[in-house]
Amino acid sequence: MYGGRGTKTIIGTILAGSALFAASACASDTQSGTFTAQRDDSRAVADKIAGLVSPTGMPPGDPTGYPTGDPSPGDPSPGDPSPGEASPGAGAADLQKVGKAATEAVEGGTLISMESEDDGRVWEVHVVGSDGVEQQLDVDAESGDVVSGPTAEDDDAGDKARLMALVKGVELTYEDAAEKVAGAVPEGKITELSLDRHQGKVIWEADVTGSDGTKREVRVDAKDGTVTKNGSTS
Repeated sequence: MYGGRGTKTIIGTILAGSALFAASACASDTQSGTFTAQRDDSRAVADKIAGLVSPTGMPPGDPTGYPTGDPSPGDPSPGDPSPGEASPGAGAADLQKVGKAATEAVEGGTLISMESEDDGRVWEVHVVGSDGVEQQLDVDAESGDVVSGPTAEDDDAGDKARLMALVKGVELTYEDAAEKVAGAVPEGKITELSLDRHQGKVIWEADVTGSDGTKREVRVDAKDGTVTKNGSTS
């Protein structure tokens, strides 16, 4: 679009016309003192014309060779996440930071579940106190600070008994469970980790996003730490 023989020919013709104009002005006005002004005008015109085309054949104003205002290769596309923007899920170390904050906020508490919320910025954590009362907390993913709670769940006596029995069946802590999950899905991000029962056994169940974006479900025996399932979610 820019450059080429056609463009150079046009510019040469205009420059030649500017030179003839200057010579004519010189012959007719050498005594009036207007020659200098007209010569300067002709040079200004020539400079403006020459400035329309860069040596690369592209409009001046952008050293990359792209018209000013157009995105250069490698520029983030609209909608791309900004640097530093939080992403859903976390590794084992980050989960341990979040879990520590939650369990310290509930005296004698045992963490039974944690789930990534708000695009990974906050974790919703549930902790069972020594009295069997389930407490909910929100923990900031970056700072590890409790930003909401603890708030007691409205559980009845049956719920409390069930939770206490579930907690007593745990030998593998949430920290160890997170390590097992991270080992099962290297470079994956855990989005949820919760204590549950499966086929009569107490297990830790995790939802994980692999490095390729695949959603996976991992189950870990809460007694001996054996990974009993590691597969894609249906």
